[in-house]
Amino acid sequence: MKKISRIEPVRPVLTDRKKVAAYARVSRDTERLMNSVSAQVSYYSALIQNNPEWEYAGVYADCGISGTGTARRSEFLRMLADCEAGRINIILTKSISRFARNTVDLLETVRHLKSLGIEVRFEKEHINSLSEDGELMLSLLASFAQEESRSISENVKWGVRRRFQSGEIGTANKHILGYRYDEDEKKYVIIPEEAEAVRWMFQMYIDGVSFRRIAENMNRVGIRTTLGNDFQEASVRQLIFNEVYAGDIRRQKCYMADPITKAKVKNGGELPQYYMADCHEAIIDRETYAKVQAEMERRAGLVNPAYPFTGKMKCGVCGQPFTRKKGTIRGKTYVHWICRSKKETGMSCTSVNFSEEELERISARTLGMDEFDGAVFEKAVRGITIMENGDLEFHLTGGETKVWKNLHLDPPRHIATVTDCFQGKIRCAACGNTYHRVNGAGKWVYWYCIGKKRKNVECHNPNYTDYKLRQVSAHMMGLEEFDEAEFEKQIEEITAFPDGSLEFNFYGGRKERWQRA
Repeated sequence: MKKISRIEPVRPVLTDRKKVAAYARVSRDTERLMNSVSAQVSYYSALIQNNPEWEYAGVYADCGISGTGTARRSEFLRMLADCEAGRINIILTKSISRFARNTVDLLETVRHLKSLGIEVRFEKEHINSLSEDGELMLSLLASFAQEESRSISENVKWGVRRRFQSGEIGTANKHILGYRYDEDEKKYVIIPEEAEAVRWMFQMYIDGVSFRRIAENMNRVGIRTTLGNDFQEASVRQLIFNEVYAGDIRRQKCYMADPITKAKVKNGGELPQYYMADCHEAIIDRETYAKVQAEMERRAGLVNPAYPFTGKMKCGVCGQPFTRKKGTIRGKTYVHWICRSKKETGMSCTSVNFSEEELERISARTLGMDEFDGAVFEKAVRGITIMENGDLEFHLTGGETKVWKNLHLDPPRHIATVTDCFQGKIRCAACGNTYHRVNGAGKWVYWYCIGKKRKNVECHNPNYTDYKLRQVSAHMMGLEEFDEAEFEKQIEEITAFPDGSLEFNFYGGRKERWQRA
């Protein structure tokens, strides 16, 4: 008898389909580019839906938005939210530049998606974010995309500045209280009913009414901003200071410092400004405008008396301006310049403070003046940046930058040092004796002229802490920090002068003098 074996039916293996989405972006909403993004949406929709192994998860498209950031790309952010919700397994995109032009944003996003197990495929570059060499290639190509963005930005800026120079005005603000911008005539045109409100606002300012009271008066009679909001003190100030009401336009008041972050900063002289007079019909006549300018100066003099350093000093740590602070201790008045953020509640800054007297000495020395002259300083210096390490960068009006090195010679608490190599190397210029080391109060060590202890010798040369001598010596030798071996190798002798200056005599005959500013 023949044995019959049972044959089990083969069951097909069902695999889960991948949920696939696509991302598209164009940086401007012109007709041509809008057609481009529509074509991308159609292409990816068909591509995903025609693949039996894929499940269509949608196409996300941002229009008229730059790829240098993510904050304003609503569709991009919605796509990331859907990824975190588990609705997407694979993202398709045309190229790296469409996904992001900012290297940091690109890598952070791709790494985050990778941690979720989500793959990003860049068609043009043939890169898969989950492959072994994917991140390396992305880093390289994203850097190129970012630099391309910078290059495009510089080209656009060049074109804008050329139009400024040629008198082609244009404006981004199409409606300012009292005016609308006429695209055909390429200039501002007066809106009569709003112009009356502007004239009333300016007259109140000339009459001495405060910005806050002007705002309250305009709100009380029902006058609103161009956006339909109540007037605030700041909005009134902005309008009063606008030269457009005299018929003029100043271009490049602000500029974009970085095309990646797109942060706008006030133009403090870093770039040229272009002032064009009589560009359109004025709401405020020249006589009235002159009165406004005079009132501005009067109020500024009352609130913020002008000093040579006013508006010139910027904190290199937090970006805030430095402000003048006056105080009295035990009947003596002290004046210092400090970062404004140190005065603000909830803010802090680690920048170095400077006394006004010290700033004047530093400025005089840096600019080659025998003594500080405020008028010369005003003409020569465009601004001063206080660096995080306490150095001062003087930005001169001619474009040159000079740096004053802060050696931090007299901090409230400094490192206690004891240096053997100074023994016998420091000679007093007043009496000819050498300097000796002595232990002061606590752990502090200082050096003094031995002539002060000898009979028939009268010497008043200054003493120096060991810490201070190390700081100055390192600076004179061009070192970041003091090195005893290097000192022994380079310095033959130091001569100390009554005015506190030190002359360093190098082996080989070179002499250099240090004078504290």
